[in-house]
Amino acid sequence: MTKSALEDLRVLDLSTRLSGAYAAKLLGDNGADVVLLEGAGGHPARSEAPFLDDEPGVERSLVHAYVNANKRSVRSASAAVTDELIRAADIVVVSDAETARRASEVGGERTVVAAVTPYGLESTMAAAPGNDLTTAAVTGWALVNGDEGGPPLRPTLHQSEYLAGVVAYSGAVAAVFERDRHGIGQTVDVCELEPMLWMAAPSILATAQGDGPARGRGRPGVFSGPVPTSDGHFSVTFSRPHFWTEAMKALGLNDLAEDPRYLNRLVRQQEAATLEPRIEGAIAARGRWELFDALSKERATVGIVLDMADIATSEHLASRGIFGETSIDGRSVRTLSSPCVMSETPWQQRRPAPVLGADTEAVLAEWGIGAQEVAS
Repeated sequence: MTKSALEDLRVLDLSTRLSGAYAAKLLGDNGADVVLLEGAGGHPARSEAPFLDDEPGVERSLVHAYVNANKRSVRSASAAVTDELIRAADIVVVSDAETARRASEVGGERTVVAAVTPYGLESTMAAAPGNDLTTAAVTGWALVNGDEGGPPLRPTLHQSEYLAGVVAYSGAVAAVFERDRHGIGQTVDVCELEPMLWMAAPSILATAQGDGPARGRGRPGVFSGPVPTSDGHFSVTFSRPHFWTEAMKALGLNDLAEDPRYLNRLVRQQEAATLEPRIEGAIAARGRWELFDALSKERATVGIVLDMADIATSEHLASRGIFGETSIDGRSVRTLSSPCVMSETPWQQRRPAPVLGADTEAVLAEWGIGAQEVAS
């Protein structure tokens, strides 16, 4: 079997949020032995829709199947067992301040604690509850998202939690590297809203200079977002003068291609009300893949708006090895692999998301948890 980058690490997943679960998943995807400690009802991801065949169940959530793959499940309510698992782990992933403190105290100086919480372990809002919706609000993403003049609009699909999970994974790996050099672990404190803020850094810096970002994307049109084709939607960016010229020729708009004024992006923006209807009309008359082939050949930056069915059959994604297989409730289903392609230590689907408590005896034996602790 191909060696995995993190195969010698033990990770205890005490998370109760998608952000922590995803951080632990990424560690497991790269070979770490990840143990998910669950109570009687299981990890909250088990209750997240969608479900296989739209039938809820602790083993039927597609979210659970994704974020808890490459983990083993231990079911226990014993504080003694939890403490012993913490002591045996290299990394402990948590979702709240109290558990973070406990993991640091019990684990000792070599333990790395990765805490992923809505507002961080130490802040004026640390005790407040939060989720993906509140993160979108507090970071300003809800305000700048959507169309100009419209209401604030939240991003979709738990973006902030998955992003925070990536940051926590990166921080945990860096902390283990530092521990192995100098012998001391540390707490990795990830606030879910902050990675979203870093993505908005240019807007924040502009505001600090007195030039705040526009609300929304402005007037819908080809210069600001996807526009209709004969069979879907399509985006195009004219980043350089010669790209504009060749793209206009490919669209049959030779007069626009030959007018030197429009080589200047600022002029195009100023005359958008005149230019956009003509360009959008030419785009609307053609199919999206026809446009992609014609314009990308001229080095215009183009993108087809894909739906989930398009993505599932994408030759490009398949060629990247992005799709894998897992099982849910005994049925084989498609899943996603890793967002990072490693040449020597590639992603492996070693095991599907675990059945609740299925690995309790094996893990306790392998991690050296004795019968006395289990009984206490």
